[in-house]
Amino acid sequence: MPQSYYKFFLGFVAAVAPLATDMYLPAIPQLAEMWGVNVSLVNLSLVLWFVAYSFTLLVWGSLSDRFGRRPILLIGLALFAASSVFCAMSQNVWQLIATRILQGIAGAGGASMVMAIARDRFEGKDRQQVLAWIGVILGLAPMIAPSIGAAIMQYGNWRMIFYAQGLAAALMLAVSLMLYQETAITLYKAGVFGMAARYGRLMGNANYVLTNASTSILSAPLLGFVAFSPLAYIQHFGMSRQQFALLFAVNALALVVGSASCAHLIHRFSDHYLLTVTLVGSLVGGILVLLIGHIAWIWFLLSAAMFTYFFGMSRPLVNHLVLEQVNDDIGAASSAVICSQFLCGAAGMAIATQHWQSPFLVFGALATLCPLATLLLWPWILRRIRTPHTAADILQPEPPPVG
Repeated sequence: MPQSYYKFFLGFVAAVAPLATDMYLPAIPQLAEMWGVNVSLVNLSLVLWFVAYSFTLLVWGSLSDRFGRRPILLIGLALFAASSVFCAMSQNVWQLIATRILQGIAGAGGASMVMAIARDRFEGKDRQQVLAWIGVILGLAPMIAPSIGAAIMQYGNWRMIFYAQGLAAALMLAVSLMLYQETAITLYKAGVFGMAARYGRLMGNANYVLTNASTSILSAPLLGFVAFSPLAYIQHFGMSRQQFALLFAVNALALVVGSASCAHLIHRFSDHYLLTVTLVGSLVGGILVLLIGHIAWIWFLLSAAMFTYFFGMSRPLVNHLVLEQVNDDIGAASSAVICSQFLCGAAGMAIATQHWQSPFLVFGALATLCPLATLLLWPWILRRIRTPHTAADILQPEPPPVG
């Protein structure tokens, strides 16, 4: 596959899983009514999808270090297409939950390969550009997925949503079969214990663990916002569902613009300088949510948009920084990064949606404390990590090239 095609290929593979999480959200109330069950039971198909997705990322990533990226990518996409059809054929809520778990396992196969292939194929600024593009796709996919699902239901039914997901995966499978060739340079011949040993080696890599843990916590307020925003806009500010969808899209757009800005700015400024800016910007956004977010919807919108913008800018830089700390076990390392981000995000969702007496205070504290913790650790991280830049880079941008 030509080098220039990779960012589009990886972006579309990365979009498959986010589309699966959000496309069927408009159908959940109808499914609960049709099957005569509580909405929370249907929502279990979403929660367990995330659980299956997060933990099987670790398995797929390690398997790709053993057997290569290509077979894992192909198996993941094929299984995703098949499981989507099984979801569409569900006759009751328990069948839907079971098939959604299978779909989550399959979705992790393709998603875990995206960063691993980017790490195999690109270096330095080129990799950051690819990761920034992937960040744009990952921001757009959940933003448009509910609208796609609602449009499908308007002209069809809920089963068509899952058939559409299966079709998307089948198309990416066909493209992968025709164009993608193996990118893993070294394969590790080991069994189950060898797979476990790879994660053991990763846990023994202090720089990898430090950078991954200290930056994954930034996902907690982001996914916390996804869960908290309906409560804020609809229940607290009295918005309609249509108004909520529009305002949520504005915040999602801020995430996309942040990722796109990163792709442009990495050619002018050092990684460390940009990461410092994103951490400070996220912190300021969190403080604004804490102080004024509850006053009016416009203040909540703007302060949350500031946080999501800087988070979007930080994500490609963070992923690049973490993966720079490893030379081997790239598939396992990439999967562990995504897994830790999703688990922190799930914790943020749980915290933000509890029945707090002052929910804006709790969410604002979450949005403030997470970037603050990373920012406080940042000087120490810079002294420890293996990187060609120095800690002085955080004080000044790189000079533009002459001529």
